[in-house]
Amino acid sequence: MYKRILLAHEGSLEYRRALHHGVDLAQRFDAEVLLLAIIRSSAGLPMAGGVNPSGVVEAEQEECKKALEEGLERLKARGIEAKTALGYGDPVEEINRHAREFGADLVVVGHKRRGNFERWWQRSIGRSLLNDLPCSLLISTPESDEED
Repeated sequence: MYKRILLAHEGSLEYRRALHHGVDLAQRFDAEVLLLAIIRSSAGLPMAGGVNPSGVVEAEQEECKKALEEGLERLKARGIEAKTALGYGDPVEEINRHAREFGADLVVVGHKRRGNFERWWQRSIGRSLLNDLPCSLLISTPESDEED
């Protein structure tokens, strides 16, 4: 059923749960896996008050690389060899692009529960992916005992 699975991973609890679900499916279907971390568009931050955003970008790159390494180790511990990719910019666009290039049958993302203000301020990646993604989408939700 699923031969190529893209796992979007950022290192958070929600995305670690999504990684776990994706690994279960990859094992069940003997699927190829692409683990994707995305550096958001902080590179486009304007310099304000003489602050150089390059340090912010470097820190974000290191955080994403660390999330990829952590995710790759989790996959290897479960016997899955995976390719990794680092995306830059808008998560929805990057997940779509990598899913198409990889030929994904399934994309797995985590869901972060948010309050009203956060939902208004930030768009839902999962909801946005539904419109353009060329394959199936699994949105992993937190269990009730993990909620705040």
